[in-house]
Amino acid sequence: MPGTSSKYNQGDIVILELPFTDLLGSKLRPVLVLNAVGLGEDMIVAKITSHSGLYRVPVTQSDLAAGLLKREPSYIDCSSIFTVEKKLVVKAVGRLTDEALLKVKEQLRIIFNLE
Repeated sequence: MPGTSSKYNQGDIVILELPFTDLLGSKLRPVLVLNAVGLGEDMIVAKITSHSGLYRVPVTQSDLAAGLLKREPSYIDCSSIFTVEKKLVVKAVGRLTDEALLKVKEQLRIIFNLE
């Protein structure tokens, strides 16, 4: 049975080694933790990028409850979601405010057509 505890929580921003979509390489990149509880050694994350676009939520320093942005604004790409192993996390670097996390959840509701 998967564990229910995790040192990562929804809203945390972590750095991990994320593979390219063609699987021919990877790079360190920030991601937003969407869920890390009840998934055993896995967690669900959304990519953070410096490029704006459809379904991307802008994030500035004022949207962080903890940590610092390397690039401002950054964008949480709600259309680029991955399940990754927690052991791929290099380090935790920040945490979204509750208000910013609500904006991400709204975009996810739109993408997945959730009521």
